[in-house]
Amino acid sequence: MRIKRLDITGFKSFMERSVFTFDEGVTGIVGPNGCGKSNVVDSIRWVMGEQSAKNLRGRGMEDVIFNGSESKPPLSMAEVSLTFHVDETDTLPAHLGGIPEVTVTRRLFRNGESEYLINKTTCRLLDITELFLGTGVGTRAYSIIEQGRVGLIVSSKPEDRRHLIEEAAGVTKYKSRRKAAERKLEATQANLLRVTDITNELERRLESLSRQAKKAEKYRKLKARMREIDLHSASHRFLALHAEAKQLQEKLGGVVGEEREGLEKMREQEAAIAERRAALEAETQALQKLSAEVHALESAVQRADQDLAYWHKDLEETSARVAQSEVELQALKARQAEVAETMSSREAELSSIAGSWKEDEVAMRVAQEELRRAGQLQAEIGLRLEQERAALVTVASRLANHESNLVNLARQKADLEARRARNRAEADGLREQEKQLEDARQSVARQVEDRRHLSIEIAERKGQEEEALRRTRQAFTENEVQVISLREELSDKRTRLASLEALQKDYEGFDKGVRAVMVRAGEEARAQGIFGLVADVLSTTPRYERAVEAVLGERLQHVVVESRAKGVELVEYLKDAAEGRGSFLPVPPPERLPPEIQPDRSHPGVLARALDEVTCEPALQPVVRLLLGDVIIVEDLASARGYAEVTSEACTLVTLEGEVFRADGTITGGEREGAAVGALQKKREIAELAIEVARVEERYNEILTRHYTLQKQMGDTEDVLKGLSRNQHAEELSLASQEKDLHKASEDLARVRDRIRAVDAEETQLAHMYEGLAHEEENSRGEVAHGQTDREAREERVKQLLGELESLKQRADAATGQLTSLKVKVAAGGERGEAARKELESLLAQREEMASRVRKLESTVREGASRVEDFNRRIGETEAQRAQKAEALRGATEGLEARRAAHTTATGEVRDQETALRELRTKLDGLTQGLSQMTLREREISLELEHLVAGVRERHAVELPDEVHNYHLLPSLSEEAEQELKELRAQVEKMGEINLTAIDEHEELTQRSAFLLAQKKDLSESMEKLQEAIRRIDASSRERFKQTFDIVNEKFQAIFPRLFGGGRASLVLTQEGQGTEPGVEIVAQPPGKKLQSMNLLSGGEKALTAVALIFAIFLIKPTPFCLLDEVDAPLDEGNVGRYNDMVKEMSKQSQFILITHNKRTMEVADTLYGVTMEEPGISKLVSVRLREATAANDNTSVA
Repeated sequence: MRIKRLDITGFKSFMERSVFTFDEGVTGIVGPNGCGKSNVVDSIRWVMGEQSAKNLRGRGMEDVIFNGSESKPPLSMAEVSLTFHVDETDTLPAHLGGIPEVTVTRRLFRNGESEYLINKTTCRLLDITELFLGTGVGTRAYSIIEQGRVGLIVSSKPEDRRHLIEEAAGVTKYKSRRKAAERKLEATQANLLRVTDITNELERRLESLSRQAKKAEKYRKLKARMREIDLHSASHRFLALHAEAKQLQEKLGGVVGEEREGLEKMREQEAAIAERRAALEAETQALQKLSAEVHALESAVQRADQDLAYWHKDLEETSARVAQSEVELQALKARQAEVAETMSSREAELSSIAGSWKEDEVAMRVAQEELRRAGQLQAEIGLRLEQERAALVTVASRLANHESNLVNLARQKADLEARRARNRAEADGLREQEKQLEDARQSVARQVEDRRHLSIEIAERKGQEEEALRRTRQAFTENEVQVISLREELSDKRTRLASLEALQKDYEGFDKGVRAVMVRAGEEARAQGIFGLVADVLSTTPRYERAVEAVLGERLQHVVVESRAKGVELVEYLKDAAEGRGSFLPVPPPERLPPEIQPDRSHPGVLARALDEVTCEPALQPVVRLLLGDVIIVEDLASARGYAEVTSEACTLVTLEGEVFRADGTITGGEREGAAVGALQKKREIAELAIEVARVEERYNEILTRHYTLQKQMGDTEDVLKGLSRNQHAEELSLASQEKDLHKASEDLARVRDRIRAVDAEETQLAHMYEGLAHEEENSRGEVAHGQTDREAREERVKQLLGELESLKQRADAATGQLTSLKVKVAAGGERGEAARKELESLLAQREEMASRVRKLESTVREGASRVEDFNRRIGETEAQRAQKAEALRGATEGLEARRAAHTTATGEVRDQETALRELRTKLDGLTQGLSQMTLREREISLELEHLVAGVRERHAVELPDEVHNYHLLPSLSEEAEQELKELRAQVEKMGEINLTAIDEHEELTQRSAFLLAQKKDLSESMEKLQEAIRRIDASSRERFKQTFDIVNEKFQAIFPRLFGGGRASLVLTQEGQGTEPGVEIVAQPPGKKLQSMNLLSGGEKALTAVALIFAIFLIKPTPFCLLDEVDAPLDEGNVGRYNDMVKEMSKQSQFILITHNKRTMEVADTLYGVTMEEPGISKLVSVRLREATAANDNTSVA
């Protein structure tokens, strides 16, 4: 399949239609950078089915449509057609067999629509993919090597590199078939799982039905025996209760009369006791009042006794205290006179001592003043002397310091001059070094900044891609959950629908005769005059389904036929075939239909006529009218009963819950079992479930399509992230190295600048220090001269002060002797005066204390006399009052004793009457209790009879009084029979719910289970065949890959030294990982180098190694064409020559299309196409056939 022609219209920069015609040999496409050469490669990849806009150097697929220029508007469509010449050896799909050319076309519109065509016939993308499978041609095959992919072949993962060998081995076609087989296997597994679930469910149901059928048979036998024993026992109990009730009626009459007489006597006794109790209560109150008076008098006498005792005691204590106070008062007044006489004597003595002491004290103060003034002058002169001596020492020391400082300053000035000279030389050298380091740092900083910008761009793009991948993965995970959920939901609904449809189709649950007739009629029922079951031909709303089903009942199973004759015919068929019984309903003529009723809709609870709420086809309307013409639907049971009582029409009433009031008075209700019950609901459920299955199926397909789209998006994004991560890592390594260099340069520069600043600061400091030293030297010389003069003057002043100090010392010694004598005399006089004064103060205090005590004692005597008089008065009054209270107490006590005796006698009489009344009441209570027991027993018998009759009616649907005659002559049941009945009931209760239709259902499910097991076996065999096919594909793929790998490796080892002019290389399979296939590793050793990693090769060496691998593949499986986009760009002149030789050699087997800038590569081309961009943004095509041009030149030369 050699490329014959390429038509491009509106693709990227090719606005106008451009046609490339490719012959055999080598075709070159040249042009300046940015003119659109690589767009030719993109157009070929695009038309062959490329789906990734990123691989086409775009953000979205709409970027491939010409987007306009300054002078041209955008186009609305891009179209590329690629025409292949088909050889006899080419293998094509059957529908393309015998065609000499195949044209593949792809169109894309701006609204997102796209088209794929093969030979102008619309097709699928899959058809185009399968066209190129196994040919080495395709969007990812080794036949197209564009810019950048050369390096990726070498630097990509071994697993990615394996794809090239697989393409050459034709394994991709096998892998495509394997994926198709896996999809079929997955679908088969899903079907098998669904069938397995159904069969498992059926097995569980069969087991359950088998048990239920056995239970049903046992249940019937137990119920029959229970009925016989129950009716026998109930009949005898019924007769016994009637006899007991008659006896009770006879006893009740006598007990009622006796009770009446007792009640009359009890009322008389109660009246007499009440009268006596009232009199006794009045006597009790009078007794209590008198008792209270006695108690009050006793309390008053006791209080008077207590008061008299208390006041006598206080009188004695107060009299004693008054006498003691009078004695103490006389003694105090005598002591006061003695103290007054002693105080007069001591005051005269103290006045004499005070006069003599004052004269001595004045003389002492004069002597103290004289001594103080002498000491003060002595201290002032001594201080001045010390100050002068200290100043003299200071002046001498300062003078010595200045003289020594002059010598030091001269030496320091010389040292500073030497240091300044050294600093100036160092500063000049450092500034030159600073300039050099700054230039170097700026150069490195620019490189680092460029790297940082590039790293940031890569990181930002990586972050964008990672965020896109995260969102895609999140969407994929959410979508996957939806896929699983919808798959399970769809499977459940399909299974439920299939089950219901199968039940409907097989008429499961209907009578055997009905099922036989409908199955026999099959799809041709209408043609045979059978319209279907009543349940099939009519419909109603969900609200009225239960009501319609209840009123029709078994008639839902009636078969609607066209005529009475047809019904008779079907009855005869059932008799002849022994297929059971069936009911047939002919379509009645209009004149035989009953009149329609009109309900009173104003009556509470009346909802509608059944005819108005049921629909069917027009031809069967008479059937519905016949069945439901007299039926009225009401709200509830109360509404039905109320309407039945007031209506005069013969009609049937049915409630929403299914209770039925028929015109003949029959009332039907409760829950009814039967196959036809729920038929309308089942039919509606099937219709609703079919709609729901279609909706879920549509949603599932949408979600599944999105699932595959998201999966492909994740793969594309992961590929981009891998490339970005590699680029980011390389940039980070380079950036780290350059940042390290920049840091070192900055540190060196900072060190030099710090040293410069330090040297400059030191120079400034040294200059200031030198100036300071010169100034200090001048000051020191002046200080030396001034210090010598000051020292001489201070030595003279010290001599004068020493003479003055000696004179003052002699004067102070004389004043000190006189002062000592005066101090001794003053101290002795002071001590005598102090003693006299203290004694006088003590006497004064005693006088004041005794005066205060006298006043207190006089007051105490007066108060005591007053209290004694008051106590005597109170004692007289209290003794008179006590005598009166004691006399009254004696009289009240005598009256109280008499009253108590009378009250005791009356109380005993009342107690005797109450005892007699209690005995009468006890007797009446016994009569009443007996009467109540008999009445209660009578009621119990009545209730027991009612319950007995109702229980029999409920259990066996018979009236007990009607059954008594069958058992009254039989003997009563023995205890063994009663025990048997209990045991039977226990067995029935233990059996739980019973499904009486289990036997028929078990047989039908057994047949269906056998059919599904056969299907399950077929699916299992199909799965085994698919798994075997996958194993064969895997084995064949591994074998073909290994064979091709060995041959490619051999060719690669031969071509590598040819392209490199020496060296060696080989291909090595990596270790096979868990669940992964082994990759292909390249081991290369260019001439003159050691064997090393591919990542350490130069760009040209990597490109040449990749070309060697591609050419090795070409040698064993040449593709119809090979497109190389600037593969020679990184090669030097020598390598380009060897590369061109190989291209020329291999162009004999395949068609080569080269995009190049290299002049030497252009020379090997047989045809050159030039791509120009005369107008910005629009590519144009020019071509030159070099062979024809060369032949023309040769002819001219010969001429």
